[in-house]
Amino acid sequence: MGLDVGLIQSHERHYGTFVCAICQNMVDLEALVTTKCSHVYCSSCLPFWLDKSSTCPTCNQDLLYANDSNQHHSASMQIHGHQFLVQSLAKSQPLAYRLLTTVLVECPLTKQGVICDWKGDYSDLQSHLLSSTAHSNATVESSHKTNESKEAAAVAPTPMEIEDENRDKNHRSKETLTLAVSLKEQANGQFESQHYKEALSLYSKAISVIENATDKNHDFNEHPELSSLLATLYSNRAATNLQVGEYASCINDCETVYQRLDPSNSKVYIRASRASLQLGDLRQAQVILQRGLDVPSLSTHSLLKKEQRQISELILAEKRGQEELTTQQFATAKGTFGHLLKAAPSAVPFLLGAARADLGLGLTDSALRLTKRILMIHPRSPMGCWVRGQALFLMGEADTGIKMMQEALRLDPDSEETKRSFRSSKKVKSWMEEAKQKMFVRAFAEAVNLLTNCIDECDPLPPKSALFALFHTDRAEAFLRLKEYSKALKDCALVLYAQEDNIPTWLIKFQALHGLDQSETAMDEIKHLLQRFEQDDRLRKAYEKADFLIRKKRRVDYYQLLDVPKIASAMEIKRAYKRRSLDFHPDRLPPGSSPEQQQEAQQKFQLLGEGLEILCDDFQRKLYDEGYDAAAIRERVEAANQAAHRHRGYNHYHH
Repeated sequence: MGLDVGLIQSHERHYGTFVCAICQNMVDLEALVTTKCSHVYCSSCLPFWLDKSSTCPTCNQDLLYANDSNQHHSASMQIHGHQFLVQSLAKSQPLAYRLLTTVLVECPLTKQGVICDWKGDYSDLQSHLLSSTAHSNATVESSHKTNESKEAAAVAPTPMEIEDENRDKNHRSKETLTLAVSLKEQANGQFESQHYKEALSLYSKAISVIENATDKNHDFNEHPELSSLLATLYSNRAATNLQVGEYASCINDCETVYQRLDPSNSKVYIRASRASLQLGDLRQAQVILQRGLDVPSLSTHSLLKKEQRQISELILAEKRGQEELTTQQFATAKGTFGHLLKAAPSAVPFLLGAARADLGLGLTDSALRLTKRILMIHPRSPMGCWVRGQALFLMGEADTGIKMMQEALRLDPDSEETKRSFRSSKKVKSWMEEAKQKMFVRAFAEAVNLLTNCIDECDPLPPKSALFALFHTDRAEAFLRLKEYSKALKDCALVLYAQEDNIPTWLIKFQALHGLDQSETAMDEIKHLLQRFEQDDRLRKAYEKADFLIRKKRRVDYYQLLDVPKIASAMEIKRAYKRRSLDFHPDRLPPGSSPEQQQEAQQKFQLLGEGLEILCDDFQRKLYDEGYDAAAIRERVEAANQAAHRHRGYNHYHH
């Protein structure tokens, strides 16, 4: 909702394009413009319209970004979860916005009977309304006159002077009432258009107008309408504070109403209880609602009773959540505090409960996000620092985590839990560094002991945490180096049960399986993983190694077939070939041999020739001794020949 066009002093040619087609007022300074057809609307009117229709209110053009054929060149913004061809006027058309700010307007309070000669630019209107000197001249002058008459007649005022003084008081009260009501109407308009900051300032100005015009200890008996108006203003300002997240200020305004001005105002009890809920202080919310129900005229108020039932349910939920944290039922606690956060998204106690539940589950990323919100609301929260430090430590960022825990200890030096975790974290960090050094110098047994100490000290360690994977994977690697393959597999299984996408742990497991001569099992698991992580080079190398070991295990042992040692010379191999070929030559089989025996002899005879070829060639024998089978050797020989051919052709071309 913008400004009534009746208050505009400029010519229509100046402001005509800035009249909102929805509310028929001149648009507010946060106006929105359609980027497709350049029609201007109030910042609150257009979203309300687009909630029901996706077309321009003026020309009926489709404003949905998804339906625009020129999407790459059209500016847009998100409204109600959809992208519309709409932008802020100030951002999209700065020159037009500048023209809007220079429209000449008069004070809107004149419509409510306030005498004000102010005229100025539209951009200066809010400053004028909030000015401490505007609209107060008449009230101030009459106040000075009254004070002077009091001083002059302090000894013995005449009946005529008393009557004049009462008449001045009534006149001043009417002026104050008129001005305060006018400011309240302006503030209400800003509140309805969701300009809460401006509404807050106007409500505060209206409150100060009444309080400055009356004595601090004035009981408003002579002018009950001022008392009623002041209660309404405080109540409305409390509602505005509730909207902008100033919950403590909201409670203070509500207390002013039900303690001093109007104890029977049901709205202030509800607003104060909701503000207390958003602060996470459910006990205070319950006390406030009970105080409202203790007022005789509100004892059966249905909305107060409904709010009280909801708060009672939340109190039980919070108690249940704390018990679940104590008994380490972290998954259940996460759900409980998640339900509480739906009711109060910014309540620090609920955020802490949810963060601690995530910490217990090892969901460190979520715990970090929650603690960031906590520390933005309450930067000196000891528990916020402690939980964040624990989350960082579980992520493997030991130094940063310990610093955060040290800050928590500084903020709350008496916390035994913080002291204990701080000392434990420093001890674990020292063991981690020592274990790393032991692995470097190949003292694997000592590294195992140190890592076991880390695991025991951190017990219970959340299986989903990075630290759990780090400790068990490092220990599995140490077991692997000690050839204790079964223990290595056990540690790997613990990690992969909770973190099945932990590739470094899978790689350790594959090596342990190779050590147990279970390369086929490793190959099956690698194939399954490659379906999920096709581009992972580490898995591809693991696949190649498993394939190599399987083929190595299945290949023919030519040394055994030829009955020669691995250090035999080429001459010795050739003599052995002649001798063994007599044993396996198909023509040397005894009469009556079965077809199977003939086929077996023929295969062995062929393998003898293959073995002779490979073992009598230095390059091929080297590959065979490295573990390659005949097929792989042929592939590499062919690749080497092609490379040599390309090299010769390259040299010939340049000569």
